[in-house]
Amino acid sequence: MFNTSIHVGRPTQREFIAIRATRGDRTLLKGSNRSRIKLLVSSLPGVHMRQIQRILGLSFSSVRYNIDVLKKNGEVFGWDESGRSRLFTPAISERERVVYSHLRNRTCRTILRAIAQHGRLTNRQLLEVTGLAKSTLSERIHRLLQVEMLMITFSSDGRMAYQLKEPESLLSLLRAADQTVLEEAADRFIQLWDF
Repeated sequence: MFNTSIHVGRPTQREFIAIRATRGDRTLLKGSNRSRIKLLVSSLPGVHMRQIQRILGLSFSSVRYNIDVLKKNGEVFGWDESGRSRLFTPAISERERVVYSHLRNRTCRTILRAIAQHGRLTNRQLLEVTGLAKSTLSERIHRLLQVEMLMITFSSDGRMAYQLKEPESLLSLLRAADQTVLEEAADRFIQLWDF
């Protein structure tokens, strides 16, 4: 199963500091940029360089340099998925990398959340519930089926429907991702007024 204590979604700087503080870990506030980046990657698997830059308040070149050194030392590695390089520690399995990468995508989370709430949904029902474009929905469903996060079943009237393949583990990860939405909105609002 998956490590469900790991946070998914787009983290805010305030949220990350709160996570570390509740664990009694003050390393984020002290130490080298490299150790701070390594700590962030281990706490937020699938984070990408721009997120690290925003969360830690570092320049992009500093983040890139330190990540290159961490990769060279084998302490983190990049994994490309959907045109984005996501960073992980070696402790994260390939299956977990796939799941975390898809849960960091807002559209995939929307689809998974809708299916989780309703149990199983047909294409038509998913279109109504999510409000996504037909092509977007079709493409994301195809990806989620490929990575075995969803499975095909049939509705009571015989139409093809989708349901979560591993509902217990995915539901806890989805809940963690949903908790970041309000924090993200608050953080963006604060950034508007932060001169």
